[in-house]
Amino acid sequence: MKLRQMCALGAIAVTLGVATPAVANSQLAVLMQEGRRLVEAGSYDQALAVYQQLLQSDSRNPRVHSALGFIYAQRGQFAEAARAYQQAIELDRQNPDFYYALGYSLGMMGENHGAAAAYRQAIRLNNRNAQAYEGLAVILARLGDPQGAIQAYRSVISLEPRSWSAHKGLGVLLLQQRNVAEALTTLRQAARLAPNNASVQLNLGMALLAAGDPASGWQAIDQAMAMGQRDLDLLEQIAELAAAANEPQRAVQAYRRMISLNPERLLTYIQLGDLLMQQNNPLEAAATYRQITRISPTNPEGFYKLGRALAVQGRRSEARSAYQTALKLYREQNNPQGETKVKEAMHQRN
Repeated sequence: MKLRQMCALGAIAVTLGVATPAVANSQLAVLMQEGRRLVEAGSYDQALAVYQQLLQSDSRNPRVHSALGFIYAQRGQFAEAARAYQQAIELDRQNPDFYYALGYSLGMMGENHGAAAAYRQAIRLNNRNAQAYEGLAVILARLGDPQGAIQAYRSVISLEPRSWSAHKGLGVLLLQQRNVAEALTTLRQAARLAPNNASVQLNLGMALLAAGDPASGWQAIDQAMAMGQRDLDLLEQIAELAAAANEPQRAVQAYRRMISLNPERLLTYIQLGDLLMQQNNPLEAAATYRQITRISPTNPEGFYKLGRALAVQGRRSEARSAYQTALKLYREQNNPQGETKVKEAMHQRN
């Protein structure tokens, strides 16, 4: 699971604040106002320069440090953001927004234990902050504490009953815990709150399948695919789910859509080709594997798989040529295991 970056950064923006009594003279007040204006306009490079200038004259103002943290987070510089928020906390240990922002930044770095501690402190200082509970839920799920994450999501829902993301997160965890009935109820509520969200539809479909309603389940998954036509991660989830559930046509459709979005991703061609081979469709599998050899002519696996697909069709001369290329490339790459499997394939088919 990922933190909801735009929503989180929106909440972090409150840490920018306004000029405080520490900004006593008019020049610093003007700089603070200009920095905030630039941030709100999305001019982060210019805003960074302004706040760095402010820091030289007003280094004890925690809002200046938090503003720098926000800018760094917007630029994806989460280590720098975390350091800035830690400095803000050193100067003001009672501001829950600083701890929330620190938790977000640490979470984006994968520093999950630190993120959990920061979110918990944010909640201690303000137990009405639904986003802090949601951030904590995401981190606890990462840390392998599903019960803690479930409790945190329930806190979000009690504070914000219309939070579709909290309903979705809770539903996913309940499904993982095999609490199918409650997961289904929760995910249905998420779908009512966010009817056009592809990820919600996908998870609702999975819950329906688990509840023994395949017709409704695949209908929801098909809706998810239609909604998420440009979401590679979601399409891959659907493809893998469909392949495992013996729904090859859905899987093929998802893989083909992935290829149209990212025609250079070799793994997708391999996954599609292997599925086509499992479905006794070596003709289309060969065409798929051949794409690998064109995109990456030094990849021996593409030639090996192409050889297998051609051999199954009885196209022995073409298969032998593909195998020989694969063998040559495996040798050049000092891969004896690869050489062995090609030799075995050549012996079996020739």
